[in-house]
Amino acid sequence: MTMEGPAGKVLLETALPPDLRDPARVWDVSTMRELMTTIALEHPQKYKDVANELLTLGRLGATYSGGYNFSLSDLIPPEELNAYRQEVKQIIRDYATRKGSMDMQDTDLGEKLYDITNNYFNKITKKLEQSGNPIYKIYATGIRGNPTVVKRFLFSEGVYGDSWDRPIPWPVMRNFSEGLAPHEYWAAAYGSKKGIVTTKLAPGDAGFLYKQLAQAAHRLMVVKPDGKSVGQLRGFPVDVDDNDNIGAYLAAPAGGYPAGTLITRKVLDVLRDRKVKKILVRSPIAGGPPEGVYAKDVGARGGSLPDPGALVGLEAAQAIGERISQSSVGKKHQGAVVGGISSATDVINKFLNPPREFKNSAAHAETDGSVSAIVKSPLGGYDIYINNIKHHISSNAEPTVKVGDKVEAGDILSTGFPNPAKIVQYKGIGEGRRYFTKLFTDLLRSFGFAVHRRNTELISRALINHVQFDEKYGNYYPGDITEYNVLEHNWKPRPDAQRRDPAYCKGYYLEEPVLHYTIGTRITPSVIRELKEYNIKSVLVNDKPLPFHALPVQAVEALGYDADWLTKLFGSYQKRSLQEAAAYGGVSNKYRTLSFVPSLVEGIEFGRRWPREALQQISHRG
Repeated sequence: MTMEGPAGKVLLETALPPDLRDPARVWDVSTMRELMTTIALEHPQKYKDVANELLTLGRLGATYSGGYNFSLSDLIPPEELNAYRQEVKQIIRDYATRKGSMDMQDTDLGEKLYDITNNYFNKITKKLEQSGNPIYKIYATGIRGNPTVVKRFLFSEGVYGDSWDRPIPWPVMRNFSEGLAPHEYWAAAYGSKKGIVTTKLAPGDAGFLYKQLAQAAHRLMVVKPDGKSVGQLRGFPVDVDDNDNIGAYLAAPAGGYPAGTLITRKVLDVLRDRKVKKILVRSPIAGGPPEGVYAKDVGARGGSLPDPGALVGLEAAQAIGERISQSSVGKKHQGAVVGGISSATDVINKFLNPPREFKNSAAHAETDGSVSAIVKSPLGGYDIYINNIKHHISSNAEPTVKVGDKVEAGDILSTGFPNPAKIVQYKGIGEGRRYFTKLFTDLLRSFGFAVHRRNTELISRALINHVQFDEKYGNYYPGDITEYNVLEHNWKPRPDAQRRDPAYCKGYYLEEPVLHYTIGTRITPSVIRELKEYNIKSVLVNDKPLPFHALPVQAVEALGYDADWLTKLFGSYQKRSLQEAAAYGGVSNKYRTLSFVPSLVEGIEFGRRWPREALQQISHRG
């Protein structure tokens, strides 16, 4: 009996609660993860017993079935490999003829060969999946291995880089099953050795990323099970098909379920059966208290709501940081292949700390309007004209819009890496948080990190939460910076604000938050459509811009804007923070802040007075 056979599947299904059994289920790592989450939410009392029984069955299967075995015939390369080799050789011949000499350190050539390698590999993986090849199956089910292992056994890794990431002057076209030619082995050796060195260095880079996430999110403590949010209907619009909705709470009725319903696997299935496409869920990016978060916004974690005092921001940072660190340690199993993303940490760091412009960045619209022209630029790339304003696209990107398309400021115009700072700048805090959540989740998953969307929501809430004043308002002066969630609870709509039907508010600015949209959001056609979708009949608006603007903040600088001078020292640029604290008379309250840093610095009442006093003060303020 093998655990992958019918009898094995029966045993696995029998270990589950009766309402979760499904004979047609395909058992793999993602299935297990989803099942255990569902059991934690719907059958928490059975979680331990089910986990132990599945673990026992796994041991029996590994011991007596021998797991996945493969024979020599499974190592025979697919026939597509010959076609790939012929195409690569032809490209090299054409290049040498055109250039007059071989310079494979040309970046464009390296990228072209990388693209061809990936295209053929995608074809081959589909064929391997259809044939049930056990080597591919071991990787695809998540048991062990990665795409690099499959390439090395059954395909080819293409062009390797040397110690300085320059292309080696000949592609590797054989695989380990066939055996490498001497020059291919020599070329691969550089990448392999670099992988070993990266193993030693990458954990430091991954650790620095985790440190940035932890610094930014460490104040996100659960302060209450639930509470009031400012504005009308607050919530995060999401697709029903996203399984990360499990554990969240409905913010608005959907498919016959009332607001406040805990979303379980069963609830999601019913919503899909009833053809519901989108739902509004509770989220820390939409509403919440001025400090910390509500448990209902965070959602059920581990089968139940987190208790007041739970440091869910740190938990989210740790969940993401650990996956990045684990991946970096595994770099020794991969060579440095040209054209691929050589370092996940480099790309993620650029996303969290976006410069104004960077290589492979996407172009963003700077104004609303229609695309009037797309022309090739004499400098390379394209120039896209919107309302006669030129937007340049670099030569390594392609337009994703066409003439006549209507766009809004902040929209992505080309292929490449979106810049979250520009999205926040043009679309505001709320929409910036939604974009950040999706882009960050997609980015991490593109590297194979199994991250949960509700963790990236917390990181989004922590990082995108600052505004800067352009004119005097109350006690704020031009240039002053404050946290948006604090401002949201203290904001008094201006006397000339008016309540109007959103259909007639194009170009106006929100004076009161609604859905995930925040105060100051400029109302555009896409905002109007979404408000209509959730039956919002009126919004409080003003035809004048608000006296502040959304301020994109780099993760490495996030704590530099903290109100507590001791907490600032938990972040980077300590010298500057200390000088500013002395110059402006910085104040620190050890026990009445959600940051653990001040009380930990003293080290006397940490864990006793803190966080108890901080939670009591917030509860007293209501």
